[in-house]
Amino acid sequence: MAKRKEERKKGSLLEFLGGEERSEKQEPRTGSDVAEAVYGLISGRGSITKEELFEWGKVKGYTTADIMRAIDALVKSGRIKRRLDDEGKLIYSAR
Repeated sequence: MAKRKEERKKGSLLEFLGGEERSEKQEPRTGSDVAEAVYGLISGRGSITKEELFEWGKVKGYTTADIMRAIDALVKSGRIKRRLDDEGKLIYSAR
């Protein structure tokens, strides 16, 4: 019986279900890394809408909180500014 329990512990749930385990773990992102990536996008385009920024962040794997913290830091440092366009959409632009 003890041998049988040991055999069960060897595999993971993902192996049992036929999935693969991730061998690489993502390194935790720092706030400055996210801020620099966001600033690079905004300065490269000149300006970007909030919706476009969050879609880009989703593709890159950033959370909404990561992006919002980066935006707040960049606005406080004066590197970008927030404004509303004629339609009332929030736009971020590089200074």
